[in-house]
Amino acid sequence: MKTVNGYRRIDFVSFGSEVDSVEDEGPETRHGIQRLVHKLATASPVLFSTPPSEGAAARLLASIPPKSRIWALRLKIDVVLLFEAWNTAQASEGYFIFEEGIVQALCALVLLARNPSIDMVRNCMTFLPRPDLLIQVDAPGETLRHRLIERYARQPYLERLLEVGVVRGLKQADIAREIGQCLQDKWPLMRVDGLDPRNFEQVVARIVGHGLPATACVGPD
Repeated sequence: MKTVNGYRRIDFVSFGSEVDSVEDEGPETRHGIQRLVHKLATASPVLFSTPPSEGAAARLLASIPPKSRIWALRLKIDVVLLFEAWNTAQASEGYFIFEEGIVQALCALVLLARNPSIDMVRNCMTFLPRPDLLIQVDAPGETLRHRLIERYARQPYLERLLEVGVVRGLKQADIAREIGQCLQDKWPLMRVDGLDPRNFEQVVARIVGHGLPATACVGPD
């Protein structure tokens, strides 16, 4: 089983090997300017490329265009890397947990869309790859607010410029709940109360008994 951040390149060698993991960040890239430069360097090949027009990444970006050119470039990087990771996972053996998966990308696109509408999401459901299991983790609004404030307080100024901020972050959580309602009858969905440890235990038990295939993609959003 591997945990994947969907917005970073991954390279799997063989299942069970110690080297078949997500491309990791060294200590020098975990702080401030170094981390930002590292992100820009790894994203530059995507930024100047054109994803295949028939692929899910290109179709998703065309279906929900962001209102800002800067956000369009940022989300292009995120979405293309996500589907690269997804395709790599599907072609590999084992179980893959996506920390930031397709629903996360949908939420960001709807949040920053020119004309946001939940109907956009319904249209995208016709071509987006479906995870074997989707886990939706939620918490009360005030808890999310405190977590977002603490998160942004730890980030350097330049990195915060590439984030949506606390207010829009809370709005994105509302969008995630609405998307979850749309998906509950279409995708295998489990909801988790992020404040209840017992709820996590119940979900783990349900996942164990879910009967996932030999190669499975699981996305918590």
